[in-house]
Amino acid sequence: MYVAESNMNYEFGTKAETLEVLKKAGFNVPALYYFSLAEWEQNPLSTIKAVQQAFPGDEERIIVRSSSLAEDSGEASQAGAFESIMDINPRCDVSLRGAIETVFASYSGFSEDQVLVQPMVRNIEVSGVIMTRCLQDGSPYCVINYDDESGKSDSITGGIGVSKTIYIYKGVENEDFDSLRVRKMMNLARELESVFPGVPLDIEFALDKEQVMHLFQVRRICTSQHWKSNVENIVSEKISFVEQYVARYLERRTGVFGEKSILGVMPDWNPAEIIGVTPRPLAASLYREIITRKNWSRAREEMGYRKMPPEELMILVAGRPYIDIRNSFNSFLPEGVASEAAEKIINGWLEFLDRHPQYHDKVEFEVASTIYDPCFEEDFKARYPDLLSVDEFREYKDKLLELTNRNLHPDGSLQHAYDRIAQLVTLQKDYPEFKDGNSIFEVLAMVKKQLEDCSELGTLPFSVIARHGFIAETFLRALIRKQGLTEERVDVFKRSVKTVSGEMSRDFRQVCAGELSRKRFLEKYGHLRPGTYDILSPRYLDRSDLFADAVEVHDGQIESYKFHLESAEKDSINRILLEAGIVAVDADQFMEYAAKAIAGREYAKFIFTRNLSNALEGIAYWGELVGLDRQEVSFLNLPDILDSLFSQLDDNIREYFLALVGKGKHQYELANSFKLSYLIRSAKDVYIVPQHRCAPNFITTRKVEAPVIRVNTNSVESQDLDGCVVCIESADPGYDWVFTRSIAGLVTKYGGTNSHMAIRCAEYGLPAAIGCGELLFDKISSAKRCTLDAGQQTLISGSSNMEFN
Repeated sequence: MYVAESNMNYEFGTKAETLEVLKKAGFNVPALYYFSLAEWEQNPLSTIKAVQQAFPGDEERIIVRSSSLAEDSGEASQAGAFESIMDINPRCDVSLRGAIETVFASYSGFSEDQVLVQPMVRNIEVSGVIMTRCLQDGSPYCVINYDDESGKSDSITGGIGVSKTIYIYKGVENEDFDSLRVRKMMNLARELESVFPGVPLDIEFALDKEQVMHLFQVRRICTSQHWKSNVENIVSEKISFVEQYVARYLERRTGVFGEKSILGVMPDWNPAEIIGVTPRPLAASLYREIITRKNWSRAREEMGYRKMPPEELMILVAGRPYIDIRNSFNSFLPEGVASEAAEKIINGWLEFLDRHPQYHDKVEFEVASTIYDPCFEEDFKARYPDLLSVDEFREYKDKLLELTNRNLHPDGSLQHAYDRIAQLVTLQKDYPEFKDGNSIFEVLAMVKKQLEDCSELGTLPFSVIARHGFIAETFLRALIRKQGLTEERVDVFKRSVKTVSGEMSRDFRQVCAGELSRKRFLEKYGHLRPGTYDILSPRYLDRSDLFADAVEVHDGQIESYKFHLESAEKDSINRILLEAGIVAVDADQFMEYAAKAIAGREYAKFIFTRNLSNALEGIAYWGELVGLDRQEVSFLNLPDILDSLFSQLDDNIREYFLALVGKGKHQYELANSFKLSYLIRSAKDVYIVPQHRCAPNFITTRKVEAPVIRVNTNSVESQDLDGCVVCIESADPGYDWVFTRSIAGLVTKYGGTNSHMAIRCAEYGLPAAIGCGELLFDKISSAKRCTLDAGQQTLISGSSNMEFN
């Protein structure tokens, strides 16, 4: 191991010069030989001979690398700007000369520019890049991006490998590492930091199959000039507190089954999809108030699931929202399951997820049994053999089957939820508008009323309908597996379901054709916004470019499908249902139920978001009256705003809330500075954060190859999306405007198989990859083209040929 000598002064030179210094200092840098353009032009033959003498092995292969004065400076890395030629036979004069000339030709022609020649390292097990600080903001994490599959040394730097990423807090102890490989990577980073103290480093390395570490490059991170000066302190001062909080929170809790909990950003009511992984305080507190405080569990209790203790579903860890998966799993138990069996089931589900973190966004389908479908027994016994005794399993199965039949019944909880949504529609007709002259108290009273109605008659019944959507999807998947329906027929069925979003696309087409006025369109859909809970996201009503440069939706997107079960399908489904003990519905009734559940989920969300959107506008107006703009209001928590209705504040109300804005900003900055994983399974995950690669949810069986364009909440509707694969972070319904363009496909970072966008794409027969996760999404969204093959379940970046399968 290298230890820096205190009296040594190490400085950066060119790539070759820096590596030469580090090799002399004891680092395992592959043998090197370098020369300048002036030397090459003076005597190329002599230079070729010198290279051949430096690398005389008969089987040796070399890499001819760039080492220009213009790269690896403190101001600009120029990473990838110049050529490097791999796998050259040094004994072949023609090949060697061609490689050298190619590298020099990629420069600007300075005589001091260099070419670096090194041997190719063979038998590579892992290659990658280590950043000793986060590139974006300088947070105190080592970011290791590595490839342990291809065996290539340039798969990460060249963007051609299936990469994995780990964030490691710089203060982590060696004993916290489970992986010897990762410990070796961190030791290399620490040794280099001792050579260049206080300098953020970009390190390229490879670990061979003999576990020998090879150093390929070290340079300064040139983005450090843009970092906040105190970002390291922000994290360092709080991280031990976050660790202690997580450790205590994950422990056993009274009234909840399960030895420990796991936290995730995408299971159940996945906040990553709805409010983002670093929401502003107002958005997070709104989401908590109308869904994750109580409505999530009340809805399930109404359906016959376990009556939960007063536990919330979502918590904030360093300002980032996480679902308590233990609470979520508890709420999927049928009411009345014996405590001993319930404890076994919850622990079994949590342990399965711990072993299979790739299912973190598919827990209802791959981990927990939330309904008795025709494949229930087969799946449960495959995942959890010997978990329950014979009697325990029989009791659990019977109660789940009873719950299933009760909810599938035509007059069950789905219809009751529809009835409450209808009540909200009636109330919405009589809400007074916010107008000049309203006092602060009047505005907040109207906001409070709309949110209370939204909660009781909007998100509560929506939660019931959304659960029915999962039930319908689970049954449809089981019918495919049991050969009651084919995948193609299920696709046709989903395209036949008439949703409010499909209606919006048809209305939009009518506006473009002059058959419907813009005023009528906006009266109906103007409340929608790409960030449903985000006060900074403009409503459709406020977007002057909504119809700008719009093209008609192409025929393939608006084609009307009819679906009727064929006689053989009907007989097969009836048999499958009866064999499973499903007596509440027959084949036709089930398909009616599934259509109602799928359409109802979208309709209920469309209705309750009108109240939510109105409340956001009311809060913004309240902010104006107090003297706060939308940016400032976004940093406030909802209870602090509404509590001012009932308690006297300081005489200077603006200063009072500005102090709270400051606290909210600090929380938001903290959330953005911390690096936390999709899943937190132990307190150690606060320090070592692997970025889980998600398996996308592919929609339809179609294939498309097209240009890629990324859309966000600030994108204008006049963007030309025609014929493009559109990439959006979340599956928020406020992005429905993209379906009014002739897009070729859709890719989202977050979202599940039953998310809004998944349903929309199934309705349109549009190929999609929903919920790709951060790594794959960033790869695809930064490419110029991609190939999305939903049938083969592959997503390929056109620029890198990186394939997820």
